[in-house]
Amino acid sequence: MKMNNKKFAELMGWIGMILIHSATLPVTLGVIFGVSEQLPPVSMVILVWSGLFLFLVRAVAQKDMLYMVSNSLGFFFQSILLALIVF
Repeated sequence: MKMNNKKFAELMGWIGMILIHSATLPVTLGVIFGVSEQLPPVSMVILVWSGLFLFLVRAVAQKDMLYMVSNSLGFFFQSILLALIVF
């Protein structure tokens, strides 16, 4: 029974990661493909980018695969958004 709870919690973490990153994907893709010119404020992107980087450092130190994948993806997409805003 305890193992099922752990697997369920892990699955919920992976689903949560997909949902969180799905929230920023439309903005990123919309700008890349020219559908939208509306970008989030640079201050917000820099704060999220910085937080994701720090979370990634922690995840690597703790060898937490879910957070390493999640924060790497988030850091990547926020880097793209930051590049689009700055350049």
